[in-house]
Amino acid sequence: MTSLLMFSIRFSTSASARAHRLGNRAGASRLLLAALLITIAACSGDSAADSMSDDIIAEVSARSVPLDSGAVRQPIPAGIDPDMVEWRSDGVLIASTDSLVKTPGYVVDSIFPPEEALRRFQAETEPVTALSGGARSTDELLRRYWEILQSGDSLALTPYVLSKAEFAYLYFPESNEAETGLQPHVSWLLYSNNGGRGLSRALTLAGTETQPVNGTVCVNGTKALGNNTVHGPCGIVRELESRTDTLWISQHIIERGGVFKLLSFANEL
Repeated sequence: MTSLLMFSIRFSTSASARAHRLGNRAGASRLLLAALLITIAACSGDSAADSMSDDIIAEVSARSVPLDSGAVRQPIPAGIDPDMVEWRSDGVLIASTDSLVKTPGYVVDSIFPPEEALRRFQAETEPVTALSGGARSTDELLRRYWEILQSGDSLALTPYVLSKAEFAYLYFPESNEAETGLQPHVSWLLYSNNGGRGLSRALTLAGTETQPVNGTVCVNGTKALGNNTVHGPCGIVRELESRTDTLWISQHIIERGGVFKLLSFANEL
């Protein structure tokens, strides 16, 4: 998380300077600042952000999904525009999916034209033409993922989750995210941020579970995005006395060229 914050701060600083030079082209820079402040608040636990008026809570709640039983809303940090965020079902604060569109003065190429933004993002990694590592099926991937979670060896998970290079060259260019005006740097930051929280929850849960895995399942069908196929949410199935229980340990799995990997560590636990 420390390395993510350092990356966020460096990128946000340079992006803000570019946005200043480009005048009203500040939409994506504003979203970056929102994502960065959310990350900082989550890491620091700053109680200064705890004061939220009832009107703001009602406004953000109206466009958020219903909270899970027992979930507590993460406070909106000071300086964050409530119009730019929403709560997940577990109460975690995230940038809303249409944040850029709602930004005053929004233009699609708010910092760079999409092609230039993608070129710069790809230049930060080595080119790749295929997914590496991973598994041969969703079942194999989910079982292996759960085994590693139970072992607590988070470093062993690296081959099973989409890398930055794979995101830059194989996923983002063929996804529909670029069509919304979302810059690849911002998209990667949000994936990393949500994935970090998801991995923490999964590791905590796996450390207390002893029931064997009887099967795996993915729901909501599949979605074709260019040469990629996205599955999910996906989970492991266990038998608990007289009932079946599913732990939704992966929000999305990406399949490409017969290789299956976690799109990120985000989940619905």
